[in-house]
Amino acid sequence: MQTNRFKISDELVDRYLDGDVTPEELAQVLEAIQHDEELKEFIVTMQRMDEALGVQEDEVETLPMAERAGISEGNLCDVLCEEYILKRKGINIDPNLLSEAARDNKWLYDQGTPLHSMGRLLEKEKLQVERKYKATLEDIVNAIATGHDVMVVVNYNKLTTVTEAYKEPNHAIVVIDYLPKERKLRIHDPASYDDCDIVDESVFMNAWGDSTNYLVTVKMPDGSYNPQPIVVDDIELDEDLLELREAIAENAHDVWARQRMNEGWTYGSQRDDEKMHHPDLIPYAQLTEGEKEYDRQMAFNTIKLVIKLGYDLIKNDHTELHQQLLRRMRGNKSDQHYCPQCNQPIFKSQVFCEHCGRPITWKDLI
Repeated sequence: MQTNRFKISDELVDRYLDGDVTPEELAQVLEAIQHDEELKEFIVTMQRMDEALGVQEDEVETLPMAERAGISEGNLCDVLCEEYILKRKGINIDPNLLSEAARDNKWLYDQGTPLHSMGRLLEKEKLQVERKYKATLEDIVNAIATGHDVMVVVNYNKLTTVTEAYKEPNHAIVVIDYLPKERKLRIHDPASYDDCDIVDESVFMNAWGDSTNYLVTVKMPDGSYNPQPIVVDDIELDEDLLELREAIAENAHDVWARQRMNEGWTYGSQRDDEKMHHPDLIPYAQLTEGEKEYDRQMAFNTIKLVIKLGYDLIKNDHTELHQQLLRRMRGNKSDQHYCPQCNQPIFKSQVFCEHCGRPITWKDLI
């Protein structure tokens, strides 16, 4: 039976797969693998999939949407930040009720709050929340100047120590003010004993960068809205995804049409809101190319967003890529290499041998 001392965090597993662990952490992972068959199977599967898919981490800059803000007691840093902002707005709610609501709505997990769920408690109280990746210090300054409250996600270790740390966007804080002459920021850190801390701009920027400069701004609803869609221009899609694009576009049109029809709308050559007539209540194939293009752009941007957020798309049929993946997953001997130290099978995507822990230098094996 597995005991708690062999359990390791998802974050440590991710860094192990990236080859970004210390010797002490490597020993911890290897010990856990030896006592957890499910973990071992997961790690080997991920390594084989990376090789089969030709994954290259540097090709696409992914966004840490699902990373957890989870520093401070109970991993409640985001909940505490949102409580702080509510109080600044004159809204007082029992912190226990806030954390309970966050858990009930799946905005808070044992490891903390996913970045994309930050601000949901504020929205629940009718405040207007906007989220943005790749924000700038100027964005923060402008938000504060216009009376907005500001939350960001930082690497807690980089914020509080002078030593470099692993890239862990793991802590939510509130930025209260920017002091340009001193080049410092006043922040509310829920992990601090003080209500307000002062941090150097350079330290802040270094710690904030690990969340891809994730910014959450909060204001009272005022009728204004500044959309901040995630930029996906750096994602290139090959022709194999044209079929998927068209399927998503057509289905989106069908979903829209079905909803309209359920509301009582019918086809009409001209749009008439009073009579509930709409000229686009026709099959997707009968739309003009201009009308189809809107759905296609939505579909392409959706596919790009999935990739931008760190997911892989695998066509599950008899394509060569799928067959290659199956060969890897089934442990085809022709696809295996062997560790020089323990002679156990390894795959070319591996950074360490999961059997003995030896670092793998592939130029010595090829």
